Amino acid sequence: MKRLQFLLFCIVFSFLAVLVHAQTITGKVADKETGEGIAYTNIGIEGTLIGTASNTEGMFELRIPDEYRQSRLYFSAVGYTNLVIEAQKLLSDQPIVIELSEETYGIEGVDVAAQSKVLFRIIRTASERIKENYPVGPLEMKMYYREVANEKEREAVVRMTDSNGYAQPGIKTAYKNRNYQFTAAKRNFDVYSFRQGSTGLDELLEADLARMGNMLMNPALIGDYDLNLEKSTSFNGDSVWIIDYKTNRPDLAHTGIYHATRFEGKIYISKSDYGIIRNEIQLAASKQNPQGSSLATNQKAIDNVRTTIVSTYRKQNGRYTLAQINCEKHFRLADGTAQTSSQQLVVLETNLRPAQLLKTRDYYEEIAFDEAFWQKFIRPGK
Repeated sequence: MKRLQFLLFCIVFSFLAVLVHAQTITGKVADKETGEGIAYTNIGIEGTLIGTASNTEGMFELRIPDEYRQSRLYFSAVGYTNLVIEAQKLLSDQPIVIELSEETYGIEGVDVAAQSKVLFRIIRTASERIKENYPVGPLEMKMYYREVANEKEREAVVRMTDSNGYAQPGIKTAYKNRNYQFTAAKRNFDVYSFRQGSTGLDELLEADLARMGNMLMNPALIGDYDLNLEKSTSFNGDSVWIIDYKTNRPDLAHTGIYHATRFEGKIYISKSDYGIIRNEIQLAASKQNPQGSSLATNQKAIDNVRTTIVSTYRKQNGRYTLAQINCEKHFRLADGTAQTSSQQLVVLETNLRPAQLLKTRDYYEEIAFDEAFWQKFIRPGK
């Protein structure tokens, strides 16, 4: 028993000795241009296992034992040039600010292989952090939906609930857990069939890349995309990477739609937390099912389709949530007539604690027109 107590004393004494004979460096790792903190920077003493990482604001704390006062410290973050500094230079002034410069892959003509390696890491990290950056519990959204095709116009207010939010990104979980109902509707045309009455709401929701976790966000598929860093810039007050992507495999898995012939786009990823804040898609398809691009068809009711889809996200209480999806489509009808349609989905409110979850979805609006409601309703952007 005495021997055990002696061993415990030695361990505690040794631990305290390390604390006494060590100095703590505290500070912030920041972007050299913007001054914004760089999250999850790897920081350590070269040649040792002693290290730490910065938090979401770029703040860090690292203990330097006396025997390593003459060593060098490294600072490494995705998208930035590694920095190595002698520890002794950082021990005098506390706290310190470590400034990292961005890598300029794709801008300064750096080796394409090196560029791709970093960009793949950025997108993989964004995919891995979806559960950290987006709501993972039940959520409710109040949305405004608008669809215009030639002279036909449809507007609606929609209530949507998702039983587990972004906890399990995936097409199947989204379809299973997302339900919605129309609470108000307005249109300037009559409906005589299901096809006329059905909306494109499901097709728009499929553009929520963070929720679907598919295509570019699927770790098993990312290697099939060509990536290029267009630029690093500021977007909506956030420092972001804008990454161009395209694939030579325009199948359902890589594009999210049937009959695609071309698929490319741009994704905006926050440097501070790797959140997806914007995604722009340009795609072409030989034909399309009138009920939605993710459905197969043997007919050519719609062909020569060219589509642009833009999805954006905003931050609320530390989590990103869907803000808006816009879709513009150009195509030919079966009789050869050229047509253009546009769809818009704007999230008016997001509630992370819904009182009740919906159990079904409305594929088309059956609610009666309420003139008084629409006279008072303020449309987004007006």
